Amino acid sequence: MAALMTTFSDVFVEPPAELNLHAFAYALFPLINMERYEERDSSNYVDDTYFRSVGSALEVTACYTDDADLGAYRFWISISSEDPARPAPQAAEEFAALISSHGWRCFVPSGAWYRKGWSGEGRLYEA
Repeated sequence: MAALMTTFSDVFVEPPAELNLHAFAYALFPLINMERYEERDSSNYVDDTYFRSVGSALEVTACYTDDADLGAYRFWISISSEDPARPAPQAAEEFAALISSHGWRCFVPSGAWYRKGWSGEGRLYEA
């Protein structure tokens, strides 16, 4: 039996300025059909807070963006998948299309956006 391969992807979201992380998570997770999520604390995240949901072989976290190159997008959704039928990049595209159709501009970066010298390429989803 082959080992499961985990895939990863990210979506950056530009919501209205008045929306905080709690309100964003409250709207996001039901929108992407992940009804069960929890608030968690970690010093690895801006304001020491993030939200996490696990289900259907997907793990989704939502937090404030901490990357200066992507600062126009206040929220960062990180996705990992162990489902070969629905890899994280596919889920990221689905989520971005759904979120943007509800009025929030999204960006799905291509390549290693977290590395110095990243090209800035990706797919923009207008609201």
